[in-house]
Amino acid sequence: MKKVLIGLFFVFAVIVYFVASSSSYGEKLEFNGTDVYYTDLVTETDAQKLGDYLIESEFADGNGKSVQLTRRDSTYLFRMVVIDGVTEDSTKDISFKALAMLISMEVFDDAPVELEACSNTFETLRVYK
Repeated sequence: MKKVLIGLFFVFAVIVYFVASSSSYGEKLEFNGTDVYYTDLVTETDAQKLGDYLIESEFADGNGKSVQLTRRDSTYLFRMVVIDGVTEDSTKDISFKALAMLISMEVFDDAPVELEACSNTFETLRVYK
């Protein structure tokens, strides 16, 4: 009986951990296979505009991706989950900087945007301005 209770406690703890950790990403909208999380520092309208742009630009192409939108002062942070090692490949720098610039121009009326390449738990690996 004691083993059963310990097992149930462990399962409950794992479930609580995943629920608590996923909610820290913010609210979620889905756009053609791309999850767009947004924090309370931006509006749902901002997240919707970003998602619409991601579909229009074919970033949201039906393949599973996760991004997060938040702000620091007047700068939007476009946080994108990337595969391991991509931040070490300097040939991607121009593409990431260009994406941040396009999001600034096309979505946020030229407001500053930084792209943060992140792990699958949204830990920042590298920032592109």
